Amino acid sequence: MLNQYEPIIKATISFLKLLKVKVNNRTVNEALQNHPNWPSMLCITDSLHKWNIPNAVGKIDTSKIDELPTPFIAYTNNNKNNIAIVNSVAETTVQVLQKNYNKPVTYGKEDFVKTWSGVYLIAEPNQLSGETNFTSNKQKYFLNAVVPLVAIFSILIFSFLLMQKNATAIFVSQGNFLLQYFIYLMGTIVTVLLLWYELDKNNPLLQKVCTGIAKGNCNAILTGKAAKVFSWLSWSEVGFFYFTGSLLTILFIPTGITIVAWLNIAALPYTVFSVYYQWRVAKQWCVLCLIVQALLLLAVYNVVLNNYFGIAQLHVLQSTIYVLTLFLLPAIIWYSIKPYLLKLQVEKNTKREFLRLKFNSQIFETLLKKQKQITIPTNGLGIDIGNPNATSEIIKVCNPYCGPCALVHPIIDKLIEQNNNVKAKIIFTTPNDKNNSAYKITSHLLTIATENDEHKTKQALDDWYLPNVKEYKTFATKYKITGELEQQSSKIELMEKWCKGTGITYTPTIFINGYQLPDAYGIEDLEYFLQE
Repeated sequence: MLNQYEPIIKATISFLKLLKVKVNNRTVNEALQNHPNWPSMLCITDSLHKWNIPNAVGKIDTSKIDELPTPFIAYTNNNKNNIAIVNSVAETTVQVLQKNYNKPVTYGKEDFVKTWSGVYLIAEPNQLSGETNFTSNKQKYFLNAVVPLVAIFSILIFSFLLMQKNATAIFVSQGNFLLQYFIYLMGTIVTVLLLWYELDKNNPLLQKVCTGIAKGNCNAILTGKAAKVFSWLSWSEVGFFYFTGSLLTILFIPTGITIVAWLNIAALPYTVFSVYYQWRVAKQWCVLCLIVQALLLLAVYNVVLNNYFGIAQLHVLQSTIYVLTLFLLPAIIWYSIKPYLLKLQVEKNTKREFLRLKFNSQIFETLLKKQKQITIPTNGLGIDIGNPNATSEIIKVCNPYCGPCALVHPIIDKLIEQNNNVKAKIIFTTPNDKNNSAYKITSHLLTIATENDEHKTKQALDDWYLPNVKEYKTFATKYKITGELEQQSSKIELMEKWCKGTGITYTPTIFINGYQLPDAYGIEDLEYFLQE
């Protein structure tokens, strides 16, 4: 469902589908919204790089639209939605996805070109393109979505069956009683959306609902002077308590419909007030508020039509207390969880702002320059991987048997594969002591590296670091070496001296372009800063 996302996210999701690249929608949402340059073309291009999709941004004369490979993203002069996905270009027409990014629309080529700025983004996926752990992430997202839906559906089925039983018990028409149930159920759902809007005004799905009609502006109504009964109580909350209390009453105390029916009548003046305020005072409409008023009127019509005022009650006082309790219950629950929900929303926004700051390249460079700087040359030390002419260098100081070092290894590999302008150097903290457990494997890896076969060196490093259990005998059997192992002692001694001189106290210690990686960053974060 694309409506829950911002336009730039919907566009990226649709673009990926046209490219036939597998990336989960929620992954796209998080990647783009957490980007420091949100919402811009740069957050799309960086995210595409993250998913191993080679891409390029440029600008050409709009008359040369035929020269671009499709699909491509085009920036237009549309103020509401300036991102368009060009699916195909024919001699006189252009097929575009733009409004909701779900159905292509065909325009005349000349008409579309008039709205296009000439700025484009093209991409060319390959076999490596896509989200890492796509399937497992998809399953996780599916379970997160389906479990609540199953729970809600089960509750609805149970309540529906209970309502049929209740109608029979108080000798009223099942159809009309079920109608009253659906009115209160819909009222509960709509007022929950109103409460949700109060918590998250920028939610794209709610924004779409609230701007679905001319002069639609939920925010103007829900934040206006008339939106609250008291400073601590909003009309949205009153509506939620009213509909939820009514729903609980007819579910668990069916004879209480009499009390609820009178409450329906008592709520009529509010309907007049709400509609008048939106029409004559605010001169704007809240779609959700109008639905609430319609449901209130429908509820009154149904209780009057079926004369629910005369349902016999054996214990009036007891029923009144029960009904009052059921109306108080949603209020108690809401005010108990409201602070927690507000805190969650604040934390969500704070986290997003923090990530945007964290991945800002200028802030990263400033923090990096304040870290420990390498003062002892590293020339000739360790194992070098990647383009020797690359301008960005990662130095990993590690121990061959270090678990966290093993976890870092594939991440560095990926950074080098994605970017030809990144190289890596591996320096071992192994003591120059033949009795040390790490000495043999360090000597072995250094010996393999002297063959100057980078593919073999990388494979050897993978074969050592990637298995959960590290057995030197198994490794040595695969990579047989004889006398050269004894020649690595001097190299190990130089690395040991370098580690002591640099003050290495733990592994892995990561250096970027001569400076130690700040504590706030992990090696996986470097993909934001080491892109070509």
